[in-house]
Amino acid sequence: MLFAKILAILVGLVVTVAVIAGAWFVWELHPWVPAGRALALGDWRFGDYEFQVWQRRNPDTFEPFADGVFVRHGTNQWQAFCFDFQDGYSPRVSLQQEHSEIVVYRSGEERGRYDMITQTFRRGGSAFTPTDVIGNPPGDWWLRP
Repeated sequence: MLFAKILAILVGLVVTVAVIAGAWFVWELHPWVPAGRALALGDWRFGDYEFQVWQRRNPDTFEPFADGVFVRHGTNQWQAFCFDFQDGYSPRVSLQQEHSEIVVYRSGEERGRYDMITQTFRRGGSAFTPTDVIGNPPGDWWLRP
């Protein structure tokens, strides 16, 4: 009798853990978001600069999300920098100013820096080539590879 109760408790725990893990996995993959859709993660203003961060759903199974930071100085055209690929949905992005640079963080980890003087985005020493955006973010960025 005691063995049956212990077994029932263990089975209940295993099922509970499996349900929680499955729910987390589904949340991370966001399967209800179709490929090509972009999700806004936030917007910031530093002086004359506007910044927005978007995450685009890709058709790729193993890295289904691409992250882009959008920058506009004054009334100039928006520029996008695709700065990362993600295995799952990740809305935890923040931007902070350090002197003339805007640092992009995800979950407390630095993902890149935008230099407002040179108007370049860098990650790990490599400069990224911007994509001009037609209209407002995300514009046609989600159509680009």
